[in-house]
Amino acid sequence: MLENSLKKKLGYFINYSDIEYEVLSQYYMLELRMPSNGKLGQFLHEYLQEYLINGINRINEKYLPFYYNLNKALELLSGIVDERKLYYCDKKIEKIGNVKLIGQADICSDDLVIEIKSKPELKKVDLMQALIYTYLYERDVILFMYGIYTGEYTIIRLPFSERNINSLFEGLKKISEREEIL
Repeated sequence: MLENSLKKKLGYFINYSDIEYEVLSQYYMLELRMPSNGKLGQFLHEYLQEYLINGINRINEKYLPFYYNLNKALELLSGIVDERKLYYCDKKIEKIGNVKLIGQADICSDDLVIEIKSKPELKKVDLMQALIYTYLYERDVILFMYGIYTGEYTIIRLPFSERNINSLFEGLKKISEREEIL
């Protein structure tokens, strides 16, 4: 089952209250938002990964107006990862019953996984994706949601815990039962 499809389906069966997570930090105002720009979101990912993993600051003239916010994002993430050695995450595949979990997070360390999103608001599908990653990587997951236009952000930590794994398995069980009926 594709990752996007699975996280949407899990969202039907798992409630926010079923998941153990903590908002570590947030700066967020409700106002009219700029539309998401796929290239800008991709640049946010590349900029953070290259700097945190390889120590390379890739300056792209096209995105100069956003460098203040990019550096702010880097500062926020650096405070979380501290002195950890970071690397690109391997793709993980696990089969549970008749459901295949597939995922590849953005940044890994020996005890932490970071998933970067280019919008500051928490959506249930993002939480489901982080929940899947807690299982696949057997580590706590940091969900780093950052709006590059405004500098707004939400940072969530999902622990690799029995409660979260049980919630995931319950959701997968309900998906399997539902698909057997169809």
